[in-house]
Parts: sequence; structure tokens; C-alpha cells
Amino acid sequence: MTNETKKIDSATLSTHGKLAMFNEGLKKGLANGEAFTTLMDQLIDTTDGETLLTAAQKLANFKLDSAYVTFPHQYKNADYYLIFMSRLLSMHDDEQATLNTRAHSEALYHVFEALSDDYTFLYSVVAGENGGAYYREQTTGENLFYIHLERRLLRFNSTAFTNLFINKLLLKGTGVDQINTVLATLINFGHYLQDDFGFNVDFNILDVNNAARYELREANLNGEILDKLFVIAAQHDYMLRNSPNGHGAEIDLPGELVVDVFDAGTPEAAKWVLTVRDPEQRVSWFDILLHFDFIRDWYLANIDSLEIKADPLVFA
Repeated sequence: MTNETKKIDSATLSTHGKLAMFNEGLKKGLANGEAFTTLMDQLIDTTDGETLLTAAQKLANFKLDSAYVTFPHQYKNADYYLIFMSRLLSMHDDEQATLNTRAHSEALYHVFEALSDDYTFLYSVVAGENGGAYYREQTTGENLFYIHLERRLLRFNSTAFTNLFINKLLLKGTGVDQINTVLATLINFGHYLQDDFGFNVDFNILDVNNAARYELREANLNGEILDKLFVIAAQHDYMLRNSPNGHGAEIDLPGELVVDVFDAGTPEAAKWVLTVRDPEQRVSWFDILLHFDFIRDWYLANIDSLEIKADPLVFA
């Protein structure tokens, strides 16, 4: 074989190798796209909860594009949290949250029929090792809850609920019934995750369990703040009495409701908490804030001390 022949064979083999590599890259890229569409079929059509959750988990971390195949039209990873939430709600016949698509893009967001279109809700994925995502109202930037699909974890955020539903909505004219419609869907979502998948859910300020102890931001509450409650309650014909749980105060409200604010700590370390008791365990501290103006005024005026603490690991 001459040197010239060797050069031709070498060039031919090199070309073949490049073409084979290119073709293999296309195959893998297309196979990746097919795997994606299989997961999308499951997310869209399945009626099995675990299949739905698994598909959402995989899609939320899925990288669709490859070096050889790119898809110009695709959702963001955060959108699969929205689709999962919408599908789970629809499986339980809760249709209050409407899934919309922004014009000229595939970006998804929620709107609630009970609220104006000024308020839109979407997920924001957490970068880094922790993962998960926040369910955020886009106009105000309030993170209502944090969810982690793999760890099966859900945490509600008292600060965001107070800022959005009381300061931004209730105090500016939105009706309590409208707010409760949205709250019911969000609370139900937490219960569906808890009941269907065994999620660890902290309802925080929305917890209706009589055993729930809402921990106050200020561990050692200033006595003057309780004095203010005595005064404002008396102005509305309610009387406070000493808390049966120790240092603190208790107040009876209509509907056999009892609110108790007391120090549940030790002599060495104070830990002020708040409880709400009702016979049917259907009322949370947030419900009290929505329905009793004088208590809401007291709470908001002293929010730096009285604010209910949310999980510090996910809410700064």
C-alpha cells in the first residue's frame, strides 16, 4: 500500500468516526426527548399518586437539551412543580387554582378565581444542595410555602401569609370569603400531600389542631405587650384572665374559642407561645386574625414580637 493510499484510508476512517459519533449523539438526544415525553405522559394522564409524584420529581430535575439535540419550546423546571400541584388538586376535585400560560412563552403560573389577576403564583426553584422550591406570589414576592418532593417536606410561612392575605388583601378591601377560598386550596394541598404521600407538613400559622403551639418570635415577651391586649380587649367588651398554663393571659371569644398566650419555657429560658382551642378544631390563629379586628390590630402593631415563627431552616 502506497503512502497516498494510507492517507485516503486514514481520512475515510476519520470521517466515518465523526459521522458515527454525530449520529450516536443524535440518537441519545432523541432518546432523551422520548424519555421526557414518557414522563410528561405520566404527569398529564396518570391517576396514580405515586406515579404522579415520581414523574414530577424527575421532570423538575430533567435536562432536556443535549449537545446534539435542543428543543426550542419547553417548560422551566419550576413549572413541573406547578403542573404537579394542579394535577394533584384536580385529582381531588379542587379547581380553584387555574394554570395559565404567559403569552409568547411556555412559562406557567397560577391565578385564583377568588382574587384579581394582579396576583399570580408560581414556583421558584432553590439553587444549590438543598433543592426544593418556594411557592411565590409574583407581585409581592412573598414565599407562601416551601416544598421538597424528594424529601416529602412542606413548610408554610407565617410571615408571607400575614403580609399577603392581611396587609395586601384584607386591609385593602378583599373579602374574608375570597381569602378563605384561596387559603382552603393551599391548606387542602398540604393535606393531600400528607394523606396521599406521607409528607411531613408544618401548617404553621394555619394549623387548626388544638394541640398546636404557635411559637412567638420574641422568646421572652415584654409584659407591656400583654398589657396592651388587656386594654384593647376591654375596649371591645372582652375580658382577659390569667393563663391556666402559667405566666400569660387567656381570652374567650364567640364560638367557644379560647386564645391563650403564655410562657411555655423554663425558669432558665422563656419560650412564649400562643394556642387556639375550639371544640371542632377548625380554627387556626390565622382565622382569628381574619375575623377579630381588635386582635388583628394588636398582633400587627406588635408584629416584631408576636409574629409566629416559621421553620428557620427554610425561611430566613
